[in-house]
Amino acid sequence: MQQQQLRILFIHEVSYIKKVVYEYQLFPELLALRGHTVSVVDFDETGDHKYQKRKFSKTGIAEVYLENTPFTKLPVLNYLSAKINHKIAVEKKLKNKEIDVVFLYSVFINGTNTLRLCKKYKVPVIYRVLDAYHLIRRNYLTMLPLYIGERYIYRHADVVCLTNDAMRDYVNQVAGKDINDRIKILLHAIDMSFFERKNVNKELLKKYGLSESDKIFLFLGTTYVFSGLDLIVERFARIRQKIPNAKLLIVGSGDLDEKLKQLIRNQKLEEFVIMTGVRPYSEVPDFIKLANLSILPFAINSITRNIIPIKVLNYLAGGSPMLCTRIKDVVKYFPENKSGVVYGDIKNADSFIDKMIAVISDDEQLTALSRNAVNHIKENFSIEHQIESLESLLFSVARKQLS
Repeated sequence: MQQQQLRILFIHEVSYIKKVVYEYQLFPELLALRGHTVSVVDFDETGDHKYQKRKFSKTGIAEVYLENTPFTKLPVLNYLSAKINHKIAVEKKLKNKEIDVVFLYSVFINGTNTLRLCKKYKVPVIYRVLDAYHLIRRNYLTMLPLYIGERYIYRHADVVCLTNDAMRDYVNQVAGKDINDRIKILLHAIDMSFFERKNVNKELLKKYGLSESDKIFLFLGTTYVFSGLDLIVERFARIRQKIPNAKLLIVGSGDLDEKLKQLIRNQKLEEFVIMTGVRPYSEVPDFIKLANLSILPFAINSITRNIIPIKVLNYLAGGSPMLCTRIKDVVKYFPENKSGVVYGDIKNADSFIDKMIAVISDDEQLTALSRNAVNHIKENFSIEHQIESLESLLFSVARKQLS
């Protein structure tokens, strides 16, 4: 095998085309740009159920060979047929010796199938852990098979690739044994060029009833029940007593939406707490540019304690200072003030509110935090730096298998 090129297969159980841009599309296309032959097999349960194969680029960086999994568009049968059809497609590639290494994101639809096939055909698998996968499901009947799938993958993947060190405990616990010898850390990566916005989008301000004189707090992403947003909205009137021009912009959607809408109605906050719903990823940098202070008031629980939410990198790459709960590895990798982050304790929601008021009221501090945020991301989380690490990992795993 030549150093210059690998044949890499990326596998996920979400749509490559519809999923917002993050490493799932950045990694494949940057590797393709470096001369590797990169294929992607995905599963789009909301899309056309028919098979299609094409060359495609989500980011405009470089094209990959994208193959979607066909399925029967009926309840339950959609997943069962997808699992069967995915197995057929991947086995063909492996049997024909088209792939040197597989980079796997999924568990339920195609993860365990992929790993079993790769063991059969002696193709190494790197499994990428982004979340405490089974814990983010709320139905026990769903959680149990996902837990079993995770356990199998952690035990048998050639490399288990984590986004941060704190996830080791979770992975070892689910695996039921110490697998540290197969764990590698590859930090989240961010494309800084995407987040560079020189001017405030005035049309966006107007659309949501905002002005440049407003003091805008931003929450970006899924409104999980543990997001802490209900605690913030319940107390937002107190913020407005101190800062009459304060606004809270919630960009995203999730399980907490109905409760938030009810709180907003009950307190007559419709003009001051704006829920946009899910917006196109292309608008994310513009929303971040509007914010004086971004917030991440997550409760610390079994899901959140070991993660670094990708929104942390998005906020900071866009130059927005952030007030954040003390999540273990966020604190580790993002030192207070020097990284553009200030920490608070959402368990004491009143104290968190006081900190929101204090930080957004200090223009000098906000300017320094914004500058520090951009510099910290450039120095530690740039996509250019992380793709070098990923490429080295792929080469080392593929070489080991062939030796």
